[in-house]
Amino acid sequence: MSTFSLFSQSIFNKYVLINYSYTSLTTFASNIFQLLNQPTVLYKNIKLKIALVLSILSSNVMLAEGGPKKDTTRLKEDLSKIYPITQNISKQHLIHLIDSILELNTIEEKEIELINCYHSLLSAKESNFSIEKYGNFPASNFYDHFDESTVFKVAPDDEFPELQIINIESDSLGDYHHPKVGAVNSKYGWRDGKMHKGIDINLNKGDEVVAAFDGMIRIADVKGGYGNVVIIRHYNGLETVYAHLSKIKVKPGQFVFSGQLIGLGGSTGRSSGPHLHFEIRFKGHPINPSSIISFNEHKIYNDSIIIKKARYGICAYPSDTKSHTIEQGDTWFEIAKRYGLSVKKLCVLNNTGRCYYLKVGQKLKVN
Repeated sequence: MSTFSLFSQSIFNKYVLINYSYTSLTTFASNIFQLLNQPTVLYKNIKLKIALVLSILSSNVMLAEGGPKKDTTRLKEDLSKIYPITQNISKQHLIHLIDSILELNTIEEKEIELINCYHSLLSAKESNFSIEKYGNFPASNFYDHFDESTVFKVAPDDEFPELQIINIESDSLGDYHHPKVGAVNSKYGWRDGKMHKGIDINLNKGDEVVAAFDGMIRIADVKGGYGNVVIIRHYNGLETVYAHLSKIKVKPGQFVFSGQLIGLGGSTGRSSGPHLHFEIRFKGHPINPSSIISFNEHKIYNDSIIIKKARYGICAYPSDTKSHTIEQGDTWFEIAKRYGLSVKKLCVLNNTGRCYYLKVGQKLKVN
């Protein structure tokens, strides 16, 4: 176990990070700085980070003793809908979260609220849910287990229904948050004779990259051409991929909310320069992120999507889609593939006996 994990374990074993009194906070601080004086704890700037944690926690103590507490109903409600209070959460989750907070340059109150949410789940007395290494895992109705070593296991096509609708934004799933605002410098599709299975977003080394949706970290490690990569499994069965990071700020098994910091932009792995390679997958199959997300307006098109089995694999698009607006580089074949149609069917929908020249801005019926 790393020194950070040992340090976090020591903190956890001595104190529950919720409902502090002034006396327990003072004792907590004293024990922390005793640990810091041990020769095994040699991390740079750790005293500053602990001071930041204590400053936030001390403000929570003052609120508990006198002023009104911040309303965290939304956070607690979201987690309770996903994990009923009768289910347990692993202690290892809390240790990972403390580790990740200690590695941050700045610590926000949101991280402390997340610890409180973890603890409320950890305090549950009963469990009627299968628990693996890290406790409950999301999307158990889509995946048999929570694999932390295999980047992707692609499910066979016969496991998919012809068409299914899944929600991607709701009160229980949380809201979408754009992982990094920036220009798209490479789209999804064929590129230099190879399939580019994601979207490349321009950034500078060290820029913050955040989670797109609520979920659990499945992979946070160096993985081949991805370099430093974070893969998050979400509660609706989707997974999002954040590659080429210069630094990873989360750990496997950790819960994250949309908009929460997960890493810093970089150019690790097979990369020609700093950018974020962002993918969306469902049961291992890549989905065009541009079919679900507007990268100009930095929001999702609709709160639910259709996942459809087609001749060339699976595709996904907003459930309210009726037409497609032609963009630069679009072809009849690519549009048909995007919506799980044949070129012939696409032509019939648009009352043309043969495929005519496509103009940017023109609308084609796809449903």
